[in-house]
Amino acid sequence: MSARCSTPAIVAITVATFSVLLAAAGALYAWSGLYDVSASSPDNPLVAWALHGTYEASLHRHAGRDTPPADLMSLANIRAGAQLYESTCAVCHGAPGRDPSPIASGLRPAPPALLAATRRNKPVLMFWAIKHGVNMTAMPAFGNTQSDERIWQAAAFLFHARGISPQAYAALTGESESKTAPQPH
Repeated sequence: MSARCSTPAIVAITVATFSVLLAAAGALYAWSGLYDVSASSPDNPLVAWALHGTYEASLHRHAGRDTPPADLMSLANIRAGAQLYESTCAVCHGAPGRDPSPIASGLRPAPPALLAATRRNKPVLMFWAIKHGVNMTAMPAFGNTQSDERIWQAAAFLFHARGISPQAYAALTGESESKTAPQPH
C-alpha cells in the first residue's frame, strides 16, 4: 500500500511552505537595510497606504471608549482648546493664515492640516489620538503631559474650528491678528 497525500494536505503544505518563504523573504528585506527609512525621502506609496490604513483601523478600534464631558462644546472649552492648540499643535499642524513651522516640513508623514474645512475631527477620535499619540509619526502622546480635561478641550476646538478664519482663530486664541497674517516667503 503506497502512502498518498490527500489534496487538502497538499494544499495545506503548499500554503504553509509559501507562507514561511514569504515571511523569510520579508525578514531578509527588512534586515538588509535596502528600504530607505529616512525622513528626507518621499514615502513609498504602498508603505504609506498600509501604514495609514493601519492607523485608521486602530484609531476606530481603540477610540470612543472615553466619555466626553457634558459641556464639551461650550465656548469656554473651545477657547481653552484653541489656546492649547496654539501653544502645542500649531507648530506642526499650522494655523489659519499661517503655515506650519520649518520643523513640520521635515516630518514624514507630513502632519495633517487639522483645521482644514474638509476634516471630520470627531472629538472621540481626536481625544484618543491626542492622548495616546501615533507611532511612526511625530505625534506625541499628550496624555503624559496634559490632563484629560485639557485634551477634551483640544478635541472640542478641533471639531469646532474646521475651516476657521484667521480672525476667528485669533479671537479664540487671544493672539493678535498680525501673527495669523500670511507670512512672507
